[in-house]
Amino acid sequence: SPAPHHKSIPAVTGGNLIGLSADTITSEFMRTQSIRPDVQKPVWHNSLRLPCGDSLTNEQWCRIADDYMKRMGFSDTHLRCYVLHDDEAGQRIHIIASRINLSDGQLYLGRNENLISTRIIQELERDWQLTQTPGPSGAETTLFTLYPMLTAALPASI
Repeated sequence: SPAPHHKSIPAVTGGNLIGLSADTITSEFMRTQSIRPDVQKPVWHNSLRLPCGDSLTNEQWCRIADDYMKRMGFSDTHLRCYVLHDDEAGQRIHIIASRINLSDGQLYLGRNENLISTRIIQELERDWQLTQTPGPSGAETTLFTLYPMLTAALPASI
């Protein structure tokens, strides 16, 4: 059952992984880590949130998340999944991705990530004709509230 603040049970709505359960997703990410055992934090995590009252379909979220990931510098050979949450504060997705490229073992480094992500989110608002809301500095910039963080493993509860 969903947490008290969720309108529905969070669910994997997209990405390029085969599995849908936490166990199979974890297993897939662990296989990518075996390519680069030297990497201490092989998994990247970020969240994108819509303003309260706005909503997107699963397909729209997936297309926007794919666009966001491409613009951030991830390729199709970086494993990822998108987990949709819908609660009183609004819809959000968690993006969980391998920093390790499956094709060549290259590592996504994410330099100046917050600044770049903020710019990309501004572009997504415009390109996808989404609501523009005040950004982190209060300027009219971002649709999404951004919670970037790198994690060493998948969250215990997605």
